[in-house]
Parts: sequence; C-alpha cells; structure tokens
Amino acid sequence: MTTSIAGSINTIFECPKCRETIDASAEFCRFCGARVDRDEALRAAEIMARINQACSDASYMRTCALAVPVFFVLRFVPFLGMLGMVGFVGLIFAIPIWAMIWRSRYARIQSDDADFRRARGTVKICGIAVGVVLLLWGVSFLLGILLAVSMRAH
Repeated sequence: MTTSIAGSINTIFECPKCRETIDASAEFCRFCGARVDRDEALRAAEIMARINQACSDASYMRTCALAVPVFFVLRFVPFLGMLGMVGFVGLIFAIPIWAMIWRSRYARIQSDDADFRRARGTVKICGIAVGVVLLLWGVSFLLGILLAVSMRAH
C-alpha cells in the first residue's frame, strides 16, 4: 500500500469511473483519464485503508482460530502439554473478544468489496465457532470439577 511522503496518510484508492487502483495525488486516472477530486480521493483512500486493515485482521483471526485444534492436540504431547494448554486457553478466550472488537471497528463500513464481505463472514464464523468451543470447554471443566468433588464426598 502506498502512503504519502509523511508516511501516515494512505493515498491509494479506486477510481470511481473505471475501478482501477490509483494514487490520490494524481490529477487524472492513468487508466481511464477521469479527473481526480483530491478531497474525495483522500476520503476514498482512507476507507480503502480501513477495508484493507479489516481484511488483514480477519485473515490473522482465521489463522489463530485454525491454531486452536493444534494447541488442543499439543496438550496431550509429552513436554508440550503446557504450551498446548496455554495456547488453547489463550486463543479460546482471545478470539471471541477479538471478533467483537473487529465488529466494533469495522462493521459500519459500507463497501461492496468482495474481500471485505468475506472478511465479515470469516470474523463471524471464527467468533461463533471459537465461542462455542469456549462454552463447551467451560462446561466440561465445571462438570469435571463437580465430578471430582462428588467422588471425594463418597
């Protein structure tokens, strides 16, 4: 992604006429020749940067969600059990929270970008799936404690 010389302002956006990606500092689209309105181009570049960040965050979330079963299995491997437990428990708590934060940051973005639509679906699936795993793990943990307490009582 190209940024301005200051490095803090994103300047890449889609030309409203031909949908090709161009720099907001251009006076004309290099693909179709349409005139570029600088203020509108900077607003569009900011939105595009937020969409790109949302897609990137959703991709990282998906990767972390796919690591949950790996950490679950590592719990049963000698010498790696503690790593597996920390990774498993950490991710099953972090991912649902991360999904809620993602939705609070990016849910209001209006875009017909296919990648952004997929990112929304990814975040929804990851949040729900890992939330269900958290719920099931919590219930089984509590049932294990109750079973241990009832066996001691007898």
